[in-house]
Amino acid sequence: MKCSDTAELAPLYIAGELSAKRAAAFDSHLRTCPACLRELQEQAQLDAQLRRALLAEEPDVANLNRRVRERIEAEASDSKQSIMRLRRRRLVIVASGAAAALLLSAIGYRLLLSPRVASVYAAAATDHRLEVVEQRPRPWFVDPARIASLAEREGVPGSAPFALDSSGYHLERARVCWLDGRFFLHVVYSNGGQEFSVYLRQRDGQRPAGRFRETANGRSLYTSKFGQENVASFETDRLMAMVVTDQSTDAALSFARFAASAL
Repeated sequence: MKCSDTAELAPLYIAGELSAKRAAAFDSHLRTCPACLRELQEQAQLDAQLRRALLAEEPDVANLNRRVRERIEAEASDSKQSIMRLRRRRLVIVASGAAAALLLSAIGYRLLLSPRVASVYAAAATDHRLEVVEQRPRPWFVDPARIASLAEREGVPGSAPFALDSSGYHLERARVCWLDGRFFLHVVYSNGGQEFSVYLRQRDGQRPAGRFRETANGRSLYTSKFGQENVASFETDRLMAMVVTDQSTDAALSFARFAASAL
């Protein structure tokens, strides 16, 4: 894949609309091209700024995100012409985000300075809602060998996803996602009726946010809420982990407690 290809495909990549094969090629290019990675990060930061600007009205953020993705899906069926339309639409969205930020600052600038939930939690909650609850068509990996390889490529031990495949939780599928400017391994587990998302990545110095709840296996557990999703997070010596579910806070905390002991 060339730099010109990534420039055209970036909006689809961020939206999670690329096929598994093209997404893997995109990932490989990013790992060898700092310029393209920097450009993608800048685009993702613009998305994050818009998300943070609208966090004061959480249900509206979810609806806006859903509507934008639906428009992207509707226009992405045809290759190059659709991509050009998406790029133009992206400029409109960014401009709208700037206008929304100005409007919110007039209503109350403190809302922007003190969002009610960390942006990465908001991104994970929105991703879980779209990918797991609403089951948007996305490329997933289900083969254990492929999942282990995918984890190791992201700096996560290949055994980590399978360490949680026990004690009533069954590993269903995995993929790589882009949350708030960073790559995460997204693994979905079920407990016989409900599905949970676990997002894993290497520790990067950013401490978990949210409300401290308890300590499990010597690790501090934090919880937060965004829309209908509950998030529980913790860190190990090597990993940052977020558990997201549309079930109760206790359900998220219970899985996080188990994960903190297993990882």
